[in-house]
Amino acid sequence: MVITAPTGTGKSTQVPRWAASRGPVLVVEPRRVACQVLAHRVGELEAQASGYPVGFVVRDERTAGDDTRIVFATPGVVLRLLAADGLSRFATVIIDEFHERSLDTDLIFALCVRAGMGPSAARSSPAGNFPPGADPQTPRRLVVMSATVAGERIAQHMQGAHLAVEEQAFPVRCEYVPGNTTFPETSELDDRLRAALGKAVNQPGDVLVFLPGKREIERALRLVETETPYLPLPLHGGLSLQAQRAVLRESGRRRAILATNVAETSLTVPGIGVVIDSGLVRRTHYRGGRGYLGLAAIAADSAEQRRGRAGRLGPGVCYRLWARGARLEAVTPPEIYRESLVPLVLAAAACRAQDTLPYLNPPPEHAVTDARAVLYGLGALDGHGQITRRGTELFRLPIDAPLGRVLIEARARGTLPMAVPLVAALTGPRPLFNRISHGGVPGDEDECDARAAIEAMARARPSDPDVDAGALSDARALARRLQALWPDSTPTGEVTFDRHALAATLLAAWPGCAYVARRRGRRVAWSNGGTEAELARESRVNAQKAEVIIGLDIRALSEGRSRNALRVTQAMPIPAGWLDEAGLTRLQIRGTRLRRNRIVIEADVVYAGKVIARREQHPTGAVLREAICELFLAGRLFESALEAACDRHALRSLHASFAGVETPAFRDWLLDHLAALGVETEADWACLEASDLMPDPLPPREAQALERTHPRRLSVGNIRYQIRYDVPARIATLVQIAGGGTQPPSLGFLPRLPGWRIDWEYKNRTRRLRG
Repeated sequence: MVITAPTGTGKSTQVPRWAASRGPVLVVEPRRVACQVLAHRVGELEAQASGYPVGFVVRDERTAGDDTRIVFATPGVVLRLLAADGLSRFATVIIDEFHERSLDTDLIFALCVRAGMGPSAARSSPAGNFPPGADPQTPRRLVVMSATVAGERIAQHMQGAHLAVEEQAFPVRCEYVPGNTTFPETSELDDRLRAALGKAVNQPGDVLVFLPGKREIERALRLVETETPYLPLPLHGGLSLQAQRAVLRESGRRRAILATNVAETSLTVPGIGVVIDSGLVRRTHYRGGRGYLGLAAIAADSAEQRRGRAGRLGPGVCYRLWARGARLEAVTPPEIYRESLVPLVLAAAACRAQDTLPYLNPPPEHAVTDARAVLYGLGALDGHGQITRRGTELFRLPIDAPLGRVLIEARARGTLPMAVPLVAALTGPRPLFNRISHGGVPGDEDECDARAAIEAMARARPSDPDVDAGALSDARALARRLQALWPDSTPTGEVTFDRHALAATLLAAWPGCAYVARRRGRRVAWSNGGTEAELARESRVNAQKAEVIIGLDIRALSEGRSRNALRVTQAMPIPAGWLDEAGLTRLQIRGTRLRRNRIVIEADVVYAGKVIARREQHPTGAVLREAICELFLAGRLFESALEAACDRHALRSLHASFAGVETPAFRDWLLDHLAALGVETEADWACLEASDLMPDPLPPREAQALERTHPRRLSVGNIRYQIRYDVPARIATLVQIAGGGTQPPSLGFLPRLPGWRIDWEYKNRTRRLRG
């Protein structure tokens, strides 16, 4: 069943209670705060009625047990239940706020539909396959709820009914407070907010302010406290349950609720008469499998949803902090179209889905392919797309797969006491530090964001002026959770910062995390061979001193001229030589020579197209084989054998071409031949003889027959020619290799080649002689 009803009509509290009369209910809520608040509210209602126990399960906290009749849970928790034991104890699954269309929610929906709760084979994608037919480990009923989705389309997809509820809302007029901006952005946001709050004083009701994140909310709290008559109250996912409940109770004093988009649809805040909309939302964008957090403008449908929050009690007003003429995206696209599918493909594999799933919107095949490649590189999937033991570990961790890969690599290298606090500090949606103190004790190690984060996690106080108290608290809570998973990650004493060991861990886990400086006048750009990035002012690293950095936190800019650019906000400087130690460089050979019967190469050490070192060395492996090939073809090694080797190869190639077989060029053949001989080290090369570099001769009878019909040399007086044959085109070309004269031979001296054209080539000019 699909239920569409305006926000505030009670669907999130009443539908679960109705469904509970038919058995246990699981409600999938997109946000932690909504799970907690709704569970409390439904619990209050049930305490006065049937008495069904109600609880929630979110990250790091749960109030639900095996006998809980109505359970509210976030999508990530639900996916882990599906991967572990299924949802067999629940008679009904309700997916609330489906319009938000996160990757996890889309996957849960597809798994339920594929399992028989409204099956549909019409839409599928290559990202996963749930076992066909009804599964006893899955619930029997699926209910999808939202205020804004296209209900008929979803009902048809899941072969269910659509129940639409309409509500008469009061009119809400819009006013625009753009300041000096046109599009939603953070520039002068405080000034525009201040102006809108001033206008709201003359309007009835409480004020609901939509802001993109906790940092902006905390800035606005100080503004409201010091400059307005309102009672400021924050509303975001990091609040305690008690603080959340305070927001949802009306007060005797006029309030200004400063909220993330959790208040857009998930929760109904009572008493709202005015909405102030920043037009911004914080979203994660993925590149190369890593998540980059950035601000983005909301779409028009979200703007309308926010505006409608002011029309519940009576006529209201919405102040939009951007210009009237700004063109917003019409509809917020589902994450399946705008984010990396790494989390989706990993979760699908963990839920034993390897083939096709009936997604409402099939993910692009190229994005699925890219995600599989990333996960294969992380060791999370095998060559058949099946989840590996490492992939199962990564899926169970409460962090993105690339950050989880750092911890797995750190466990193998004994660097977990450093890696856990660093990863915890990097996982949060906002930086650990409010501002950066540049300078300090001279030396690269003191200008390192990794070291600063690890030391802050160990010793910083929430009252420290440079530290974001909320971010520090969240990061330490996550670190404790990770340490509980891996007890050997808990330090027994002071953590010693070993930059070399930590860098080796990061370079092994994230091969593309190293960036080299490209200096263009005063500007320094940073490249890892892909999109260039800039080092943000938030970083401690001195861009004028560093030549190589490891990008720890990279964010996508979404404003102004730098839109879609990458900015490294946290980094660790390292010596260029560490890239070579990690095996991330390639050698570009400048020259090869023999020195005292030993092969020596002069080579550039290259990373991301930049030469980071030059050196001489005795080569091994493929580089050694390249060097042997170069020396032999230049006549500086086994010189007497070169002409015969080339002649044999040419004869065999000509013979093969008449049979329709294409043979590689002599250089390519020689490289493959040396590899087949097992030439890897200097000891191998020392054992080579001239005969080892010779192709096998053509059998005498075949060679003589071929020479009679298609001679490869022609002599006319003192002039000698080589004849090249293009068998598919049936063209023979005479090329002068010795003797004087500038004219072609007369036709009587040409070889008999029935059906062939014969050309003469001289000084890059070609002339047809016959045919």
